[in-house]
Amino acid sequence: MKSLLMLMLLAAFSARAALPGDSVYQLDSRWQSSEGETMNIAELAGKKRIIGLIYTDCGTACPLIVAHMQAVQRALTPEQQQRLGLVLVSLTPATDTPRVLRHFAEHRGLDQHWTLLSGTDDEVRRLAMALNIQYMGQADGEISHSNAITVLDEQGRLLVQQVGLPEGARGLVDTLFGP
Repeated sequence: MKSLLMLMLLAAFSARAALPGDSVYQLDSRWQSSEGETMNIAELAGKKRIIGLIYTDCGTACPLIVAHMQAVQRALTPEQQQRLGLVLVSLTPATDTPRVLRHFAEHRGLDQHWTLLSGTDDEVRRLAMALNIQYMGQADGEISHSNAITVLDEQGRLLVQQVGLPEGARGLVDTLFGP
């Protein structure tokens, strides 16, 4: 048992050590998925990822962020979909439990290419800072936040960050995979 644990620790350290210094995956943060599984953010390495920071109760900007990400997914070929993951991170982890995230994913028609994550307030803040996403709670319970989607490369380095899809979904797909 001790040797298995030691091997797992060495593997985790080796994987993180192999990441570039400017990788978001160096944060070594723990998250809970919509399926209730605990994961390290470094487990997202290996695919390009489009990340949106949202909260499920939002009625304004967050649905647009999700819609933009869905538009990009629809513009992808099946082969491109296999090489790209879509990630939503909750800005309100106290209320966006795995059950709430799972319901949100079902209601929005998000498929197996999507990962929905909730973490501690500190983990969310650290990730938001690493992605240059600003947010702040308002007196009415709403969250004021940057309305951006962020694209990371396979090793967790920033490729693109943009508000909306100014060139349409195809423009972002071409940026990711070439014309």
